[in-house]
Amino acid sequence: MTNSSKQDPDREPIRILAPEGHKFSRRDLMKFAAVSTGAGLLGTHQDQFLLSHSSNLSALQAAAKRSLKAVGKINKNLYIYTWGQYDNPTTFSAFQSATGIQLQFGSYNSNEAMIAKLELAQGTAGYDIVVPTGGYIPEMVAKGLLLPLNKSKIPNFSKLDTKLLNFPWDPHNRYSIPKDYGTTGFIYDKTVITRKMTTWADFAKAAALPAVSGKVSLLDDPNDVMGIALWNSGIDWNTPKSSQLHAANKWLIKNLAPHVSNFDSYPGATGGLVNGSYVLSQAWNGDARQAILHAPKRFAWVVPEPASEIWVDNWAIAKGAKDLNTAYAFIDYVIDPVVAANELIYTGYSSPVSNVRNFLPKNLPAANMIFLTADQSKRLTSYVVNSSNNLRTQLYSEFKAATAAG
Repeated sequence: MTNSSKQDPDREPIRILAPEGHKFSRRDLMKFAAVSTGAGLLGTHQDQFLLSHSSNLSALQAAAKRSLKAVGKINKNLYIYTWGQYDNPTTFSAFQSATGIQLQFGSYNSNEAMIAKLELAQGTAGYDIVVPTGGYIPEMVAKGLLLPLNKSKIPNFSKLDTKLLNFPWDPHNRYSIPKDYGTTGFIYDKTVITRKMTTWADFAKAAALPAVSGKVSLLDDPNDVMGIALWNSGIDWNTPKSSQLHAANKWLIKNLAPHVSNFDSYPGATGGLVNGSYVLSQAWNGDARQAILHAPKRFAWVVPEPASEIWVDNWAIAKGAKDLNTAYAFIDYVIDPVVAANELIYTGYSSPVSNVRNFLPKNLPAANMIFLTADQSKRLTSYVVNSSNNLRTQLYSEFKAATAAG
């Protein structure tokens, strides 16, 4: 399949999934993991596991055909606007070979960039499916960028875990179907930090230890960094109050700024933890898992108390979608348990499909970092974009400037 001269310049055929020249997001994890593997940072056990446990192509194709039957007449093209390097390539190739539907992609590296493009096009960008993070859905709905879903054409919706549905940012999932989810926590080197760590207060205290200070990394994300102070203080992560946000930033500057060496969203996959540059890192679970896979006895992962983040990325249908039935068939396909398992094995992020574990190998490495416990789930909140967004960005810049890394 080749690009047409009439195509959107950002749209790419199925064989090209990675954008260039943009700020990285957590979805670029797989790209970094591949680089790390090539550099010898990950063991061959994980590489062999991925190769030997990819879902059978015929099973994926059968799932695609089942989903196709549920929707009726379709077109033979589907245009998806999504994050780069965020899906198992076999998920797409199996759907395309089984249905004859040509999949083409545009890619982006931030929700803001995706929203700006759709808004500029006023519903005529040509994309059928988009993949927003949950907290951005209210903004997209308010701007008329998404279409409400007809769930009767998504039979696999009934297989989704109800705990991953009906979030405040999309009550009753009128506009979105969860794709996968993860959390924010921290990972530390147990050979250096020998005390047990369970809270964000523990994180801040450990950062100040002589053997740790200067070897601490934080996520390069304003809301996750602000979250450390807000969660530690028991303040709603979504607070719009400027007084609370200013106080939280002062706490960060006092307690963490002197000890931070870098803002790195991939301390596991890019090797900062493995090579000893960091001994304490705020991280997303999928990336931290890369370090755990390399040295499970050396590192410990914490989903901290009293609270932390759950993020959920979602499938949604863009305003101006050319063929709703084709979009419904694809969305139903990717939440089929067989396909969901294929995705999870590749990305290391958890699936919203309730029985996905029945389709996974029993020896899935570091599975405890993928699946949340009931206790962890109760402590997690999702961020919803609000009126404080610009202030949070400003305060984050001030905090970065106050650190050694700044």
